[in-house]
Amino acid sequence: MSQSGFTESGAAEQHHLPPERGGWPLWPVAVVLGALAVVLLLRWGFAPAPEPKGERHPSVGKTVNTFRLQPLTGDSQATTEADLADKVTLINFWGPWCGYCAIEFPHLVELVNHFRPQPNFQFYSISSNSNPHDERGLAESTAEFLKQYEADFPTYRDPDGETTIALMHDANLGGFGYPTTVLLGPGGVIRGLWSGYEPGDEHEIRRAIEKALLRPTK
Repeated sequence: MSQSGFTESGAAEQHHLPPERGGWPLWPVAVVLGALAVVLLLRWGFAPAPEPKGERHPSVGKTVNTFRLQPLTGDSQATTEADLADKVTLINFWGPWCGYCAIEFPHLVELVNHFRPQPNFQFYSISSNSNPHDERGLAESTAEFLKQYEADFPTYRDPDGETTIALMHDANLGGFGYPTTVLLGPGGVIRGLWSGYEPGDEHEIRRAIEKALLRPTK
């Protein structure tokens, strides 16, 4: 008996046995490897990289020329471009209906509370409905949202989206989404811009504010 456990065959029987099968053909492996290489090239070689954000955003260095807001809640007052003259300004465009805004909001509350004692720092919270031209119920929904997150800062509204549209033009934005957070240096110069929210953005915003506060004011 052979080592394999099968009975040895005679010469005649050997003649009728099918030929021995070779190993697996190589072409399926080559096809799989080739497809994988194409995927990697598309992902790492040819796929467009996401647009930089924060202090690396293309808008950094540009100037915000329009900043006209109206009071919404709290002790907010009407604003003009002059309010950006000599302070580091953090601006957050958001809405009570926006899911990502709700995720980001507690971090913004912490940031504002941390930097509030700084005399050269100010924060503008701009609330909007999903349709910025429709402000029905905005003050009520905003006040309820602030209460839920124990936020005591005033909020503003942007009538007809005037400041939002101007920001899109000044920063050369292709579109606009909520939330959008903008950091300005004195004179309304953009120091950072975050479109949307990703976990960890709050740490980048905090570092950017600290750096902006260290810059000498004009």
